[in-house]
This record gives sequence, C-alpha cells and structure tokens, in this order.
Amino acid sequence: PDAGSVELVRNERYWGDVQPSFNRVLWKIIQNDSARLTTYRNGEIDAYGARPKEYADLKNDPQIMAKSSHFEYMPPVAGYSYIGWNQERGGKPTRFADKRVRQAMSYLTDVQRIIKDIQLGYAEPALSPFNNASKQHDPSLQPYLFNLEKAQALLKEAGYEDRNKDGVLEDKDGKAFEFKLTYSNEDTKRMVLLLKDLYARAGVKLEPFPQEWPVMLEYLNKKDFDAITLGWTSGIETDIFQMFHSSQTKTDGDNTINYKNPELDKLIDQARATVEEAKRMPLWQQAERIMVEDQPYTFLFRKQVLSFVDKRIQNLQMTKLGLNRGSLPVENYVPAAMQKYNQ
Repeated sequence: PDAGSVELVRNERYWGDVQPSFNRVLWKIIQNDSARLTTYRNGEIDAYGARPKEYADLKNDPQIMAKSSHFEYMPPVAGYSYIGWNQERGGKPTRFADKRVRQAMSYLTDVQRIIKDIQLGYAEPALSPFNNASKQHDPSLQPYLFNLEKAQALLKEAGYEDRNKDGVLEDKDGKAFEFKLTYSNEDTKRMVLLLKDLYARAGVKLEPFPQEWPVMLEYLNKKDFDAITLGWTSGIETDIFQMFHSSQTKTDGDNTINYKNPELDKLIDQARATVEEAKRMPLWQQAERIMVEDQPYTFLFRKQVLSFVDKRIQNLQMTKLGLNRGSLPVENYVPAAMQKYNQ
C-alpha cells in the first residue's frame, strides 16, 4: 500500500522574515484507503483527509478524537464535480448537442439529494466553474433544482417521446434515449445508481459504465464516451479557457465534450486579456450566464475539506484560504516535548 514518499527540507537560505518551524515535511503516498487510516491511527502520519461517511464515523471514534483536532470547511479554491455531456462523437452531433436535452438532464439531476444522501451534507451545490465566493460569480443566477415536469417538457420539445410505450423515450427515428455514464471509482458508484433511478422517471435509460482510471483517461482523451463524471480544481479566479473554449476541442485539448459557443469564446478571450479587475469580472459573469444557460456540464457540487490532524500540531487556524497547515506567515509547529521526528 505504501508507494513511496516525498520529502521537503527547510531551506536555510530562505530570504523571508518568518522562518518555517519544521526541519522536514514528509508526504507518504499510501494508495490503499484502509492502510492509510491504519497508518494515521498508529501515529505514522500526522494528518488524514476523510470521505464524508468515514468522517462522520471517525468523529464517534474515541481513539481518533483523543489524538486529533478535526476540521470541516469550504475553501474558496474548492474544486467541483460535474457530468460532462459529449456533444460530438465520431464527427457527428450527439443527442447532447441539443441544449434543451442538456438542460433537461440538469433538471433530472437532484443535486440537493446527492449532497444530502451521498455527501452527507459535507458539500454545497456548484452552479458553474466559478466558486460562489468568487467575484467571477453572478449571485443573481439560480441553480437547476430537480424538476421532473420541466425536464419532461424540454425532452418533448426536443423530439423525445415514449412512442412504443415501453417506458423509455425515443427520438423521431425510434432510437431509444439510452446512454452510458463513464466513471472511475467506487465513491461515485452510489451517485450513478441514484441518477439511474432519477433519469428513469423521465424515460431516460442510463447504463453505468465503470472504468479503471487509465482506461477512463483513454476514453476521455479520444472523446469516446456518451457522458462522463469527473471534477476540476478551482482557484480564487478560475480560467476556463482549457475546459470550455472551442479551440480546446482539438486533439489533447481539455474541452473533451466538444462544446462550442462563439459568444463564450469571445468573452473568455476578452476576460483573459483584461488586466483591470473592475472590467474583467463583468466579462466572467457574462460567461457564467452563458454556461448556466447552455449547461455543457451538469454542475454537481463542491466538497468540503474533512480532515483530522494530530494534536501535536499546534497553532492550527482558519484563514480566508482555509486551514493554515503548512503556510506562512501563520505557521504551525510541534512543541519540543512532543517532537518525534527531529533529527
């Protein structure tokens, strides 16, 4: 389970006024989840990031709580999860090239229920690539809440009806509305099974398509999928060029869903070339409004950071960027009497 480590050593020639309090920082790469938790229990590592159910369970674990401080927070750089709808495959438009279909799929995706039942409340809805706390975000925008009736109306408008009364929608040529949703890990499986049930209510047939990450990456790079669920990281200000600009639909670009909107391209180009924040942010907000309308992704949620840190680590504080672990000038430290790695 242990795949090695990365070690950083304090730079004695660092020019800043505040010197780091640690001589070394060591990251251990542990691929197996149960081994990672055991390593933390045994005191071999000093911090542990948990998944929602695990976090809720560990808060009731006397051994863990006796040795740990615990934190749950939403950093302003929290990334987001999404479902990407591939709009072109094999040189031909797919059913997801129709904006009405993508909007319908977003109305069928009950994000609030996903957050409540699967993320156990440790997440918030993602409306767009921009964090809700960012100046790029237009606070007047409304999310796509679960609405079966709106979804059904949009799908009917797009030409989908249950023509043979088998419970599955068909297009005007009689082709059933069925697709594969590609995903790569067990954590996502529960969500995909929930979505399968939700979509079936509108006559849309989802086939879960689990893949190991290397295989999934191959599908992604070749743009050879119907729909895919993944996530992106975010920043204080997020540049969306690589994900949504039409130039990035080419080979090796990250616009893997083949989404193209000339108006959005223009706004992205303008925003990236505008230095003055007061002029740049309205451009990003216009871009956000287009993405919320177009729904190239169904934006799902942003997860909270859920972590346990050994109580030996002192002066842990929340900052505007989140927990100050390993950041200057608000530095954390281990009192001399509690140090065990000092060499």
